Amino acid sequence: MIKKTIHNDANQKGFPRLVILLLIAILLGLGYAGYKSLSTSTQPSNQNTITSITLSPRSKAPGIVTQVSLSKTLDPKTGLTLNPTTTFSKADPAIYAVVVLNNPPVGTKIEYVRYLNGKLLDNRSVSTSKATDRSIVFNWNLQKPDATRMVGNYRVKIYTNGIFEKETNYTVQ
Repeated sequence: MIKKTIHNDANQKGFPRLVILLLIAILLGLGYAGYKSLSTSTQPSNQNTITSITLSPRSKAPGIVTQVSLSKTLDPKTGLTLNPTTTFSKADPAIYAVVVLNNPPVGTKIEYVRYLNGKLLDNRSVSTSKATDRSIVFNWNLQKPDATRMVGNYRVKIYTNGIFEKETNYTVQ
């Protein structure tokens, strides 16, 4: 007895096409269902609706910082800036920011936040130690004789106990 194997070429060609058509139909159906769910607006339920928002008022500056001045040198007698400026060279060995204070209580935290070209650069804080403190000096010194500063626009914001007080800007060319 001889067995004959009959191949039906029409069925073999039709099956993969049927699977592909079926997958395309499923994908189109899912895509349409996703589109409808994204494009349909729903009304919010009244159960969790926020009816009002209470905003806290911005804290008022306490007025402890009266002035911020920048310079390349300090007066050795007063500790205040000599020849205040807002333009520095990249080779200047020091930049001083003198923050003049108005009767700060002992323990008042004075902080600067410094930005270069709009990006946070650094920050530092100190606390007053005596009732007679009338100024605080922040300084940015070059650490090595051949070092240079980054060229750009700097912004220094001064805070008292976390509350914004003053701002000053300077340029390094």
